[in-house]
Amino acid sequence: MTASSPPPIETGHEPIPRWVIAVGAGVVLVGVLALGGGLEGTNPDLIGGGPTNAPPPSGEPPPSGAPPSAGGADAVALIEQAGCQNCHGVDLAGQGNFPSLHGLADGPKSENLQPLAADHPDDWPNLWIDGTGPEVAGLDRGGMPQFGDGQLTTEDIATIVEYLYTLP
Repeated sequence: MTASSPPPIETGHEPIPRWVIAVGAGVVLVGVLALGGGLEGTNPDLIGGGPTNAPPPSGEPPPSGAPPSAGGADAVALIEQAGCQNCHGVDLAGQGNFPSLHGLADGPKSENLQPLAADHPDDWPNLWIDGTGPEVAGLDRGGMPQFGDGQLTTEDIATIVEYLYTLP
């Protein structure tokens, strides 16, 4: 008995459909743009430009990835200089006993700051960060440094507070 070999399997050498090429090119382009954007050396934008005592006019933070405003870039530099992330976390969302700095436009999250905000609704964060005025004397600072002792100017603190009000 002789074994016969099976018939050869035909393989098609049809071209790749155009839609597959287009989708693949789109995926590659999105990947290149995402990778390139991540290598700029900038943080995602959390910066807005609302007034010191209110959230940004739109009520929403600027879209992530938007270029920071000049004031926002200054605020981020001041926050890094002051070392706020050391206690409040890299994204300022809080860590350990240190509260989140997001949502300050709605008032303080810490109970010890409620009276300060009630007495000074327009500038309580400025007074708290400064820490040297009589308005905060006797309040438990919970490890919060007094940045108004020469580390930050009144203008620096106002720039930081304006930025913090934009964080959702």
